[in-house]
Amino acid sequence: MMNKDDRDSRITCRYARRRFADLDDRAPSPLRTSVSDRDAINHHIQNCSECALEYRLFSLQRTTLDMAASPDPIRPDEDFFVGLRARMARGPEVIPAKPVEESWTAALLITARQLVPAMAVLVLLMIGATLLWNQNPGSGEQAALRPRDRVVFSDIYDYPAPTQDDVLETLVAVEEKENGK
Repeated sequence: MMNKDDRDSRITCRYARRRFADLDDRAPSPLRTSVSDRDAINHHIQNCSECALEYRLFSLQRTTLDMAASPDPIRPDEDFFVGLRARMARGPEVIPAKPVEESWTAALLITARQLVPAMAVLVLLMIGATLLWNQNPGSGEQAALRPRDRVVFSDIYDYPAPTQDDVLETLVAVEEKENGK
């Protein structure tokens, strides 16, 4: 048989937060947890400051929703206005800011989180462009020629100079195009 302290130590913050609604007496009976579970969750809330704050916020939310659904109008009492005036006279509460951790390892980690995906995309683009550029030429020679294959300047590339027949064929093709043949 498990004693109460063993049960309380097994309750995690996540489990306790999921069961906040079960602690409410207004919850339907099938949703309610056992008495031992409720005691264990209450014990956890008393010992865990984060869960205690979460439970207070949950209760406040629940109360606010219940009051908003109430058919009776809600009127604050005089104590509410006295407290409100006192808080306004005090001014805003100043909460000390937590010091920002400024270390080169934190900066490196943040930079790496941003640069690694960008570099991966760039590498994939370069690989894709390289594969597309180096594909074998298709059936049409003119369409498949790369720019360096079309250049015929012998002083820049090691291609032979055009012959007289090449020049004549080009001139004939230009004239036929202009004449619409």
